[in-house]
Amino acid sequence: MTKLYIIRHAEAEGNLFRRIHGHYNSNVTHDGLKQIAALERRFQGETIDVCYSSDLVRTRVTARAVYEPRDLPLRLEPGFREVNLGPWEDLPFGLLEREQRDQLAAFSHRPREWHVDGAEDFLVYQRRFLDTLERVAQYHDGNTVAIFTHGCVIRAMLEGLFPGQEAGHCDNTGVTLLEYDGGQYREIYRNDNSHLPGQLSTFAKQNWWRKERVQRDRNLWFRPLGNDPQWYVQCRREAWEGIYGPGSFPDGAAYYADAVGRAAGEPWAICQAMLGEEPAGLLQLDWNRGAEQRVGYIPFLYLLPQFRRLGLGVQLIGQAVSFYRRLGRTHLQLAVSPENPGAVRFYQRYGMTQAGTVAGAGKTLWLMDFNMDLTRDLEPALIKI
Repeated sequence: MTKLYIIRHAEAEGNLFRRIHGHYNSNVTHDGLKQIAALERRFQGETIDVCYSSDLVRTRVTARAVYEPRDLPLRLEPGFREVNLGPWEDLPFGLLEREQRDQLAAFSHRPREWHVDGAEDFLVYQRRFLDTLERVAQYHDGNTVAIFTHGCVIRAMLEGLFPGQEAGHCDNTGVTLLEYDGGQYREIYRNDNSHLPGQLSTFAKQNWWRKERVQRDRNLWFRPLGNDPQWYVQCRREAWEGIYGPGSFPDGAAYYADAVGRAAGEPWAICQAMLGEEPAGLLQLDWNRGAEQRVGYIPFLYLLPQFRRLGLGVQLIGQAVSFYRRLGRTHLQLAVSPENPGAVRFYQRYGMTQAGTVAGAGKTLWLMDFNMDLTRDLEPALIKI
């Protein structure tokens, strides 16, 4: 008999930034690292003989909860990857809700009906995962195996092994325990997240996975601002005067001209954050600055007052990460006034640290740094069977 722990990865950038990730590689978040620590405590005293992971970063990092304390090698297996989403990879959920709502609903709740040209269909990724699982279970007969993998393929696995049962959705670091003997699988439990305190559960903060949703999740989408100096100056003025007082804002036209110059013809360097059809905020990127140091710089990000404290601000950071990662940047930086303690706490909450100080408009600002290097938390290892 083979004992199989099937474990979903910890909270990753796609979960936090509200972007859809399949084969797209992303890091575990600040809270995700805390989930990994809780998972490690859960498995204390448990015998694990072998540890597998998909070859994506978010599973490899999560697997450290099991293989490092036991000094086990980590076996990387591409067959345990998440579904390949094709053209959907790294799109904001808000954009999919707006443009492909029916397909997104199928993806979340009726995966057999979901189809996107260039992506893996349900039966394809289900068979890929089940074939890999069977091979591992047979090869390690008599052992206890931990397998770190992804939410969609876990659901497909459960539907394939136990047809007619509700597969449910698995929280980040949720655990399913199976026994394999004589070609048959037996379920001991599924999708268990009892090791997570409520404040660390990703699902506790989201509604998309619930059968009966009290309210929809708030997911942004983005569009280039285009030639709209009035909107840009409005956001700049409100942000400035919120810190330094009414009437203190300098020349708005000069700020807009500077932003357009730094954009250097890149339309996504100044973009508008949208909630549904309503403008919610602004993101400005200085994409030429810091290129040699592989740094992406954010001169300005802003949410309108009515959209604050709704969990939306981090989605602007996610848009910046998405843009700069495509350019090969490994760090994200921005300046914040220490006179704005709410903003400082916000950036620190999501893993930014102070990297120094910079001068800005007669004020000393803190330079905040976010390490988005995909090798940041990895212990590289590769064993194939």
